[in-house]
Amino acid sequence: MIAMTGSLPNSDIVSTNLTDGQVVRHATLHILLAAMRVMSRSTGVIQVETPHHRWKLLLTGGGLVLAEEEGQVIPTLVRKYNNKGISFSRIPEWEQRQTNRPYCYPFVNNVYKKYAEITKEVLREIILENLLALHLEDDFSFVWQPASDLQITLPVWQLSMLENTIANEVRQWQKFECVKHPFQLVQLVDAANLLARVGNDNFPLFAKVTTGQDRICTIADTFKQPIYRTALLLDKLAQKNIVSILQLQERKSDNEIGAQPTVNTPVVAKDEPKVFIVDDSPVLLQQMQRLLVSWGYQVDFTDDAEAATDKILHYKPTIVFIDINMPSLNGFDLIKQIRRQRELASLSLVLVTAENSMTNNFRARWASCRFLAKPRSSTDTPKFRDELRNLLRELAPLSTDTLV
Repeated sequence: MIAMTGSLPNSDIVSTNLTDGQVVRHATLHILLAAMRVMSRSTGVIQVETPHHRWKLLLTGGGLVLAEEEGQVIPTLVRKYNNKGISFSRIPEWEQRQTNRPYCYPFVNNVYKKYAEITKEVLREIILENLLALHLEDDFSFVWQPASDLQITLPVWQLSMLENTIANEVRQWQKFECVKHPFQLVQLVDAANLLARVGNDNFPLFAKVTTGQDRICTIADTFKQPIYRTALLLDKLAQKNIVSILQLQERKSDNEIGAQPTVNTPVVAKDEPKVFIVDDSPVLLQQMQRLLVSWGYQVDFTDDAEAATDKILHYKPTIVFIDINMPSLNGFDLIKQIRRQRELASLSLVLVTAENSMTNNFRARWASCRFLAKPRSSTDTPKFRDELRNLLRELAPLSTDTLV
């Protein structure tokens, strides 16, 4: 692997081309864009890394096909498709072992066959969003991985058109006083003034997405409005100290750019308790699975409530967490289904919902279940984790747990 520095002029990269697996370090945006123009003459993935983020960009035919940000592929796609009226009952667990393949390409390709125009709109939004983020950073490292055998059936967006579009928006973003990047998180500071500013109708939703957990681009999608318009409003609110625009955090990754990714599968002893989760949110399922596995539990899950009972019978978990509001079968009806099975009659069940009402608490007790309220904001998360951990120590203790 050959390392280069960003001090090399554009002409050197353009004339010599990037060889397979060659890493360019500490480059400027100008050099990165020049390399992308050259490499887009063939088909492959250019991996790009900054101190804050990492991307995979699929290039071919002089243009860009996909732009994927590491760690955000699933939530971004789900959010964008939902805004277009398309939801998925099941999201596959995608493989990331191949550095010269986009993370979500097979999934998006299949959706494109059924919803061509909507997928085209979604991909364009994601590409522009990620290119904007790239243009607002500096100090790039990147590596080229050819994929000449990959048959491209998705739309190709010409780099010249994309660069012109983004250049105009970047100039507008550079005028902001507080907002610097579309991936910055937003924290509500002054709720009273925000209420006066946005009004009663919008306040609950706006308060929900300003807990320090949502990015500016996510907030824009929530309100189904252009990202620049959202950023402009947030910048004005930040100037009045109504919200705080949090600084970008340094990216943490175990893999060197250009290296073959390692798949870190936590080692879980086979005799540790099994946990099963039923929830229609793919994002929540993945988050909860990662948390429980990191504690030492064996975990399986489904987003299909109607198929949950059969899966539970097969998996034989120690405890099951069930969401209440699911489209095909609500949590309480699923509990009735589970309790009808003789083998599951005494199984520990926990209802998990954001609706922490007395009615839901009462119904959970009536169904011989425990109740756990989902966190509504970032400030609730530590409490939720503590309550979840204590509940598991009681109902499904690990071998390392000391019970008094």
